[in-house]
Amino acid sequence: MRRATETQRHREEIFQDRLCDSVSPWPARVAAVGLMVSVLVLATPASAQYEAPPFDSLHLAVPEISSARDWYLEHMGGNTGETPDRVAFGKWTGDHPLPVQLIFEVSAGAKPSAGSVIDSIGFSFADLDETVAKLQAAGVKIVTPVASSPTYWKRAVAEDPWGTRLELVEDPDLLGLHHVLLRVRDPKSSLDWYVRAFGGDRATVRGLDAIRYRDLTLFYVFAVQDSATVASVGHSIDHLAWGPIDLDRVVNDLKTLNVNFLSNPNPRGYPACNFVGGGEEEGSRPIRRLFCAQPDQLPHRIVFLDAPDGVRVELTQHLEAAGH
Repeated sequence: MRRATETQRHREEIFQDRLCDSVSPWPARVAAVGLMVSVLVLATPASAQYEAPPFDSLHLAVPEISSARDWYLEHMGGNTGETPDRVAFGKWTGDHPLPVQLIFEVSAGAKPSAGSVIDSIGFSFADLDETVAKLQAAGVKIVTPVASSPTYWKRAVAEDPWGTRLELVEDPDLLGLHHVLLRVRDPKSSLDWYVRAFGGDRATVRGLDAIRYRDLTLFYVFAVQDSATVASVGHSIDHLAWGPIDLDRVVNDLKTLNVNFLSNPNPRGYPACNFVGGGEEEGSRPIRRLFCAQPDQLPHRIVFLDAPDGVRVELTQHLEAAGH
């Protein structure tokens, strides 16, 4: 308990000078929500007697982990995360508050993110024109060239080699991993569900209703209206994860919402393992190696569930981080 209190005080010091309402509106048809990754000073629903989960990670499906990790480190920034199959945007200390991570998982046949409810991931750069020029020189696919907007950040759209759409923006107040975009039938209803399920700091940001999660850095989630998208599973952005400190209390609260859990809601802790495909072959079959956690990786408890509109959600409890 003492350690958790010290951690919470540490979070307050981190964010005292970081809060920023610098979100510009999307074009008129967009309903937006900004989520700042955090586990403190959150407007937790009255019925939820737990510390609301911070945004934890985005899970990308790729045919081979190491090449995807290296591609993102080279072109989008960040640093090696908790294990070599991850890219963290912030230093990984093994203690709360934890940085948001991209986590790569092996899938040989994942579909592009376009058309999925989880449409794209956003990254912010200090000089977008220079960044896009370098990406083009490196052979990265640019879907939409750099364009300015009076109501939004300067932006461009790229695509990684495995079909994940990347929105590149120039937001000097938040560089690096910036946001994720959802395409849903009813943005307001969907965003209200996330507030109820995971808490959040309600705010109006440049005239837009917003939810803010905050942790080591800011992170935004936007939602636009689209009734033609399909579920995220099987696409290159497979699912999103939140990281509750107290998994059991979060799960118990979600049960009151009749959430569809896809795995045991009371799991044991375990280190994560992934199959890693290599370039070698044995006869006619490619070799796949099982990559498990390094000895210093935090043990996890993980629960999967379905969120509205077919968004797959993972709840990951880092058992040895501060507060446990």
